[in-house]
Amino acid sequence: MGRRIFRIVIAISVVLGIYFFISKDAHSKVFSVIMSSLTFLLFSFGIHGLIAHSLRPTSKGNLIVYPILMWALWAVLFLLFVFFVIPFYCPDFLIKI
Repeated sequence: MGRRIFRIVIAISVVLGIYFFISKDAHSKVFSVIMSSLTFLLFSFGIHGLIAHSLRPTSKGNLIVYPILMWALWAVLFLLFVFFVIPFYCPDFLIKI
């Protein structure tokens, strides 16, 4: 049941991402960045939940590498989001320091 819920969460985030990508001209830049960030968080939540429910509890408890691998997966997803997804949503979005 848990896997099904996380697959539904992933599907919802992909549909939301496609919808916001198609309608990005109708929204402001700030709204687009916020909604793409929330869509990314929903997608990463679904991926992590799906992986966590795919492992057996006995093996997950003994793995010290499990939290490191989950962090590494999230870091890769975040870098892909920042360098590939945000430029598609907002091509003129500049970070001012």
